[in-house]
Amino acid sequence: MSATAEALPLQILPNASGLADGRAEAQLLIEAAKARAFGKTIVAAVLESLARVLPCAPRMRVCIEGWPGDLAGAGVIFRINAGLHALARSGRHAALQQLYRTAERGALPGPDRFDAVLIDVLARHTPDLLQWMSGPTQTNEVARVAGFVAALLELNARAPLPCELLELGTSAGLNLNLARYGCQLGDTHSGDGQSAVRIAPRWKGRTPPAVPLLVERALGVDLSPLDIRDDDDCERLHAYIWAGERVRTERLRAAIAVARAHLPQVDTGLASRWLARQLAQPQRMGTRRVVVHSMVVQYMPEVERAAVDAALTLAAAAATPDRPLARIGMEWSADRSTVELRVTSWDGGENAGQTMIAAHCHPYAEWFDWHGLLTG
Repeated sequence: MSATAEALPLQILPNASGLADGRAEAQLLIEAAKARAFGKTIVAAVLESLARVLPCAPRMRVCIEGWPGDLAGAGVIFRINAGLHALARSGRHAALQQLYRTAERGALPGPDRFDAVLIDVLARHTPDLLQWMSGPTQTNEVARVAGFVAALLELNARAPLPCELLELGTSAGLNLNLARYGCQLGDTHSGDGQSAVRIAPRWKGRTPPAVPLLVERALGVDLSPLDIRDDDDCERLHAYIWAGERVRTERLRAAIAVARAHLPQVDTGLASRWLARQLAQPQRMGTRRVVVHSMVVQYMPEVERAAVDAALTLAAAAATPDRPLARIGMEWSADRSTVELRVTSWDGGENAGQTMIAAHCHPYAEWFDWHGLLTG
């Protein structure tokens, strides 16, 4: 996932008019609380410290306070967190690197130590962090394909067809290789059992059907795609993994190796325009066309969301049992209280276009509460 709206130009970020609002510190504490609730103590400690020391970096504080639009929806705090993680991983600030290493070994330093290090980081590296704020988020979490695969298995149990995947906000395209990963979904295994990428989220609820899954073609789009062959772009992906997440880091490293051997097809462009062009292409008889996206809709302007919906509605009118269309989206609920995996399918039948919540799940796909496609 990365933003499918244009990255915000750095020069328009500062806006002192909101400085008295205190929403910068408030949002840092909100995100810290979420991280702590997920058991991510290192990230929680970093964000709590940032909330305390932010007045030491007035330029950054003004940028956050004056950010146009919703801070959570734009992932502003995640951008700063990724910038700090990148700085620690690079070794450019030795004390920050040591702080992270100590915390990752389980010896979490006290608040005073976090504050002292971050004050020095902000004094020396605010321009670097502002650059991270100006660019889109780039979380290409391959564990999320577990939801895609489970939904595809459910669709195949109804009508077994090979599929064509079209992914929106595809970042580096790692999810496009889902058929080359090994997925354990409750009692059901799907994919390559010998793959170095093994995805096995905690599974509650129904088990997806154990049916074949064939992906004939997979391609994606992103406004600012990363090149998996570029080491700096790969390091950017690693920076967006939260500090201390060893399993996710190792899984990302393995997925990058798979992608370098099987290069994903990722186009650069606006999601709605790209999707309209792809859906206008002839669909081979006996193939299911599936549009997928994960944690990307929140970054789209309302007009872009509407354009994506319109492109699907237009294509859905031509769907038939021999040329069905489906949409699988893993996104926050409207009130951002939970992540839902929603599935809509069209085949020209009387239930076509019905949307079902197939699962509730963890934002980074650590667990799924699977309901499946219970109707139709």
